[in-house]
Amino acid sequence: MSRGRGRPARYVIGRDRKPVVGLSREKKSGRFYATHTRSPRVYFGTDQDLAIMQFRGWQGRQTNEAPIKLISKRIVPHTKRPADVPPWGKWADFSGDVEYVELTSSHTIPPDAFFAKARELLLNDPAMMAERTGIPELARLHTLPEPEPSLTLQQLGEIYLQKKRSITTHWKRKATLYWREFRSAVGVRTLADLRQEHIQRYHDRLWSEAEKKGRSPTYIAQRQQTVRMVLRHALKQGRDQVQVRRVLDLTAIFEAPRKKGTDPHPISRADLHKLLAASGPKWKAVILLSLNGALYPSEVAAVKTREIDLQAGTMVMTRRKTGVPRIAVLWGRTVEAIREYQKAEPRGGDHLFVSEVGLPYNANHICRNFRRRREEAGLEDTVQFAHLRDGAYSAAIEGGADLTVARLLAGHRAGVSDHYLKRNPRMVEAACRAIERFYFE
Repeated sequence: MSRGRGRPARYVIGRDRKPVVGLSREKKSGRFYATHTRSPRVYFGTDQDLAIMQFRGWQGRQTNEAPIKLISKRIVPHTKRPADVPPWGKWADFSGDVEYVELTSSHTIPPDAFFAKARELLLNDPAMMAERTGIPELARLHTLPEPEPSLTLQQLGEIYLQKKRSITTHWKRKATLYWREFRSAVGVRTLADLRQEHIQRYHDRLWSEAEKKGRSPTYIAQRQQTVRMVLRHALKQGRDQVQVRRVLDLTAIFEAPRKKGTDPHPISRADLHKLLAASGPKWKAVILLSLNGALYPSEVAAVKTREIDLQAGTMVMTRRKTGVPRIAVLWGRTVEAIREYQKAEPRGGDHLFVSEVGLPYNANHICRNFRRRREEAGLEDTVQFAHLRDGAYSAAIEGGADLTVARLLAGHRAGVSDHYLKRNPRMVEAACRAIERFYFE
């Protein structure tokens, strides 16, 4: 019966956060040693930086590492031979009718001796090394701060999800999924480990999955935007800024998908009435409010009870994603439907529309329930919830509403101050009235 291989060796992690293969450290003594030596074991002291240097020299000697060849050149008059010609020097021939001659000398030195001397000079006389090598940064080595540990990708995601700015539970779930996909694709643990090839791998995999599954441009855009949002939030928090900026620069390779052109599909009058006939109090109120206010699924799900004034017949809310005000003048039939729903399901709470267990809906819940109503109404699956908004906007324009008023109803910026809009929701009354005439009169 064969024996198992046992536990793998644990190597020292260098400053570049990569394992120094072949070098380990004893827990009790703290001494570094060549991992696979036994009798006798080769030690390199307790200073990690010095131990790594000595280990590399020892490793080179074991493998007959090629010596380093040093070459020096000087130009002297051809009639004058330097007095300090070393015994190992090979000098150019002085013969010939030339004014100056380039003298070249060379010799070899063991790599460990070379790097030991370079280390000594860098530690003891960095200014001289900076001058002689032409690298001025070497003179400032002693002023460099100790680098902070790089954030892990898992920590980065947690920092984003714990941010103080309010984000919905629904978006937290999506952001968690998108960030997990990113971590899986790049396959590294920390920000410092991320390289261009890792970001390229994620980008290529994302596009490949989108093409394979026939996803919309939003599938790619949302995931790319989430990666950048997580990084930018860490930057705002002052976390691992050097590495975050570097990785943000790497994401410049992200190719934004081309969005499809606008192709509105207003819901027909007949289809709308079939949907209403197949809906109970709650979903009748959802459909009427969405059409009345030209709302997206996520927007109707986000409506708070306090944002609806049934007495005044108005809706005043703020679009969560953009901060743009959403205003509407409610039809009598919309007010009646909401009251009927509240009477049938008197649950209360912040959100106007909640599930049977009292939890607020999100866009997916709204669309899923819409599909059920559509099936019960016997409509084709080409009829979408978004067609309610398309129908509202088209009916407002065709009904003679001013373009600016129609844009305000749809939640677009139109050069009117937010405070003024919230105080004067009846600015969009003509647009709301035009929609009602188109679908109900």
